[in-house]
Amino acid sequence: MRCFWPLLIVLLPPGDDGVRKVGRLDHPAIKEASGIVASRRHPGIFWVHNDSGNPPVLYAVKRDGSLVREFAVAVPNVDWEDIAIDDSGHLYLGDIGNNDNRLPLRAIYQIDEPDPDQPAEAPLQSSRATFYKFESKQARFDAEALFLLDGRFIVITKRHDGGEAEMMALPLDPPASLGRPALPEKVGKLAGLKAPVTGADLSADGRLLGVVTYEHVYIYERLSDSWGPLGKVKHHVADAEAVCWDGTDLLVAGESRAIAVVPESAWRKSRR
Repeated sequence: MRCFWPLLIVLLPPGDDGVRKVGRLDHPAIKEASGIVASRRHPGIFWVHNDSGNPPVLYAVKRDGSLVREFAVAVPNVDWEDIAIDDSGHLYLGDIGNNDNRLPLRAIYQIDEPDPDQPAEAPLQSSRATFYKFESKQARFDAEALFLLDGRFIVITKRHDGGEAEMMALPLDPPASLGRPALPEKVGKLAGLKAPVTGADLSADGRLLGVVTYEHVYIYERLSDSWGPLGKVKHHVADAEAVCWDGTDLLVAGESRAIAVVPESAWRKSRR
């Protein structure tokens, strides 16, 4: 039986840009939502996790933020910053944060997606993990955005120097081991995106990339060998650190607990 927490939501009317708040993460344990992704096997379910300093737990929530179930995970939350998904029933927890570039080794954990209708008998295990290191201390970077593309992980750097966000690729299969971690490979930049990136999600068909910063959502279209900008919309979510596709709309969540929708009409209109 699913459990539901009492929820009090004041739904704000849509602004001139069509962006509107649709819910709130009111479960007390979701203190610092740092990643969100839509389930591809369980319609209406979104997987959310907290940032560092919190227990390693996955939360299944509805679009309005109400809790469905929580699952302990048997991997450490050193600095979970984003979550990704594939079509084969796997979730990927990105332990990719690197504040002040202190950490020489980072990790991405694969988890078999649980059934939100069934309680777990034990913490979820990682079925495999990809570890990556940096060539040097000077090469280290912070990252809070993760997605899968063409059999590889892509992480987007979080820059504070005014430079365009860089995309770094890591192998998915075969996974790099702890004994032989992978080296990130630069695969391009996101044109015009110079604000610190706090989350990303690739649409299920692989065509559209949504990227969130503290103030805006950026939408890119996949081209033959690059990403072309499609739109930029102010999302009105304080401390936004998570974004995911919900069909052709985007959901934005943050450490403020708010959830807002950026409808397709808003981001397409922003191109004009």
